[in-house]
Amino acid sequence: MASSMNAEARSVKNSEMRLPLDSGGDKFSWDYQHGELMSTGVGEDFVRDANVPADVRGRRKKLIKQVMRLLVDSSSFMVKRFTEVMAVEPAKFFSLYSPARALLPSDDRLSSTIIILSSFRISHMSTGDIPENLMVSGPEKQAGLDIIHNETRTETIDSTTPAEKTSQTTSLIFAGIALGSDGYQANAIGAVSSFLGQIYGSTYDSLSSTRVSNAMLIGDIVGQIGFGYLIDRVGRKFGILACTAFVCLGIILATASSGFTPQGLFWMLCIARGVTGVGVGGEYPCCSTATNESAEESGRSRGFWLVICGNFIIDCGFLLGTIVPVILLAICGENALEPAWRLTLGLGLILPVTVLYFRLKMLNSKMYRKEAMQHNVPYGLIFKHYWKYLVASGGIWFLYDFISYSFGIFSDLILAEAVPDNTLMQTLQWNIVLNVFYPFGALAGAFVVDKWGRKNTMAAGFFIQAAFGIAIGASAPQLIKVFPLFVIMYGIFLFFGEFGPGDCTILVASEIYPTAIRGQMMGLSAAIGKAGAAIGTQVFKPILAALKETTGDSVKAQGYLFIIGSCIAILGGILTVWLVPEMSKDSMADNDAKFRQLLIDNGYDIAQLGLHDTHPQDVKAGLESAEDET
Repeated sequence: MASSMNAEARSVKNSEMRLPLDSGGDKFSWDYQHGELMSTGVGEDFVRDANVPADVRGRRKKLIKQVMRLLVDSSSFMVKRFTEVMAVEPAKFFSLYSPARALLPSDDRLSSTIIILSSFRISHMSTGDIPENLMVSGPEKQAGLDIIHNETRTETIDSTTPAEKTSQTTSLIFAGIALGSDGYQANAIGAVSSFLGQIYGSTYDSLSSTRVSNAMLIGDIVGQIGFGYLIDRVGRKFGILACTAFVCLGIILATASSGFTPQGLFWMLCIARGVTGVGVGGEYPCCSTATNESAEESGRSRGFWLVICGNFIIDCGFLLGTIVPVILLAICGENALEPAWRLTLGLGLILPVTVLYFRLKMLNSKMYRKEAMQHNVPYGLIFKHYWKYLVASGGIWFLYDFISYSFGIFSDLILAEAVPDNTLMQTLQWNIVLNVFYPFGALAGAFVVDKWGRKNTMAAGFFIQAAFGIAIGASAPQLIKVFPLFVIMYGIFLFFGEFGPGDCTILVASEIYPTAIRGQMMGLSAAIGKAGAAIGTQVFKPILAALKETTGDSVKAQGYLFIIGSCIAILGGILTVWLVPEMSKDSMADNDAKFRQLLIDNGYDIAQLGLHDTHPQDVKAGLESAEDET
């Protein structure tokens, strides 16, 4: 029996008789043929460091030999079980398994050393945590490993330091809350455009209005792609702080926009809005990944918390972006619109500045510290394996944003066209009523997204939104006669857009990808979505103008707009049912394990995964976790 198990285990490595080990930059390999530890690096600090006593070096070498013999003598099944345990909590494995402990100096740490043994790793551990009698042999082999597996799964769910618990809480609350800046800045520009139109008349034409509205969306795309890349390579915390800086700078520049001519002012406003968009766009991958990983590590519901800290916050920003202009218009009056539009943009600075202190307290998540892929990223392999997921997360987001931003940013235009006799104040007030539906739709979706699942919630939202849009479009001339009913129907149309796809686009895009590439793929998905928003807002006014010219009736033209939006929603629902995987019950750690196996199967050296000594604050948190577990 033992010989057959040896043969099975050896057959796994029959193409490579030496297993590479990485000890913080010094390379070693285990020679299966001779059972010896071979040095292949320039330094030998782990086993042959002259500054370490000979007995310590001997124990280190003995440890690796014992672990490797265990792997070689075990069946493939047992190696897999052992790997699962080690990949989750290596330090807890050693402290649980053996009552004996190696009597080594307490300050003799492996610190930032990462040792890769087959497909599991020992990271940030003190050598005092490693037992000498690791060797497992005889008939108890199977039972012993089963006990280890069961104990680890039940006892190591939450082994976090106080600093990490604080970081998890601040990440959940303050990582996502700055997304409110996106909702505020995106929706407030509708009122700002109305103010600029009143001030500059025909000089602020349709082309200028579209440029100002779209400038932030273009910046969003740049920020989503750029910061998505950075947070995977540099860290979540760095990205979040850099986003805050861009948002603050952009808002200050937009508020202070000026020019020798009105066109000069409009162009400066476009540039400033673009800078704001870079920061706001970066918030999507930064905040969503940080919130999702914090919810997973703290044992909270990923679906509920990511919706609350993501889409719900964005929608609250949308609502706030309609309330603030009304208050400022009431204070300044319609004869003083210059300070009104500048303050409308400037007051958006309060939110990112407020959360900056709490963001400074955040740490990179445990998941990121373990799975980070900072070098030699195999993009070809990644896109070959995940392109279908990108089509799902990005394509559906494109359709959702096309509808949401078009009918959201230009809602005041739709309302003004419906009742042209309304004053500017009346139009903005009705816009507040309309935007109240946004956050309530997101909140309703938060309570069902875990019960119904991502796919069902998203598809239901799309199809119900389409039904209400068709009803509005078909009965628009009659609905306009009862204007409050038209506003309520319009609001329900927006409500179900947020209930389903609004909540689930961010959630799906942050769940279906592994930690190592989550920021980049989330950023790409969001960028594709914002492209839909940019295209939608770019073509909205021309389509409305063409329909008005064709029908000769502005009310019927708006009805056709709702029907077009409904057709897009139906397409989104069909793609959701067809393409979106259901991740509600899946662990993100399982997703990471599958990605590691994909890398191993394609010859990638997974010793490169994880943080080493480039993030000292995070390394310190990891060491404290290992100490707490013992």
